[in-house]
Amino acid sequence: MAHQIDFTTGQAAIAYVTGSETPWHGLGQTVDPHAPVEVWQMAAQLEWQALRAEVQFDSSVSGGRETYTDKHVLYRSDCGAPLSVVSSDYRVVQPADILHFFGELAQAKQFSIETVGALMAGRRIWALGRVGDNARILDDEVAPYLLLATSYDGTMATVARFTTIRVVCNNTLQACLRNASSQRQVTISHQAIFDPKEVRADLGIALDAWDEFQHKAGLMAQRKLSTLETDAWLLDLFQPFMPYGQTYSPEQVRKSKGYRRIVDLFAGEMIGGAQDATDKTLWGLLNATTEYIDHEKGRMQDNRLNAAWFGPGARFKDHAFALAEKLVA
Repeated sequence: MAHQIDFTTGQAAIAYVTGSETPWHGLGQTVDPHAPVEVWQMAAQLEWQALRAEVQFDSSVSGGRETYTDKHVLYRSDCGAPLSVVSSDYRVVQPADILHFFGELAQAKQFSIETVGALMAGRRIWALGRVGDNARILDDEVAPYLLLATSYDGTMATVARFTTIRVVCNNTLQACLRNASSQRQVTISHQAIFDPKEVRADLGIALDAWDEFQHKAGLMAQRKLSTLETDAWLLDLFQPFMPYGQTYSPEQVRKSKGYRRIVDLFAGEMIGGAQDATDKTLWGLLNATTEYIDHEKGRMQDNRLNAAWFGPGARFKDHAFALAEKLVA
């Protein structure tokens, strides 16, 4: 199944706003942008809860069924399928909690839901909400979003983070927006209570950081790069992510598939590569990097979305943006 999208119900667990570009190979259901959250929940196949039960086992010593009270099984209320085994103090954030978070913001006209979905048989869910108007970066364009996601397998806390999407190719730059406290995201442990009011306050919903991001992106679009500068930036980018945490020589890094592909994308093969904002500029190199991660990285498409948003791809893009910031500081 494409991008690990959940097909437990027989339909793709993804819904997106009517009139937008069809995501992920045409999978999912369309929803009216003004529809209530209950409609989004139904369209995204998220009309279930994560229920819990104490772990039990058949003991060969006592000959009976024993209960392990410190561990619970999380399972889906619609089909009974198990999601994971977690600690007894693991606090669950339900799919409805995620959607109602955006629903309240939509009613206040601060956000509009654009995409909702589930991955890995429902073990990870997310909602992506549009924050405001697009920003022009010379002749390029980016759109601001808020991503809210949680997991039911203990692999990820509940996270809320601002992200931008380059309109021309749907590339995401995660963690590029910061609130007034310089937070890149809000992380809520599954041992803590998910409080929507606190999350909104911590994020700084006014999005003052959006203006700062536009300013930095504009500087990046004006910053032309020489061949030597491009090479040095890519070497710094790839070195922390080389296999097994080993230090590789510059020549070894240059021979890697990722390095060579980003160079080709930056040289003109990426979507929108002929624009003034991306032609031989730092903004172009940054977006060549995100296009590689979002659309090409990895041998299989199944886990690309998950990796690009939550896994190593997201960390790679975080690092790329931090390096770009240094060049325009």
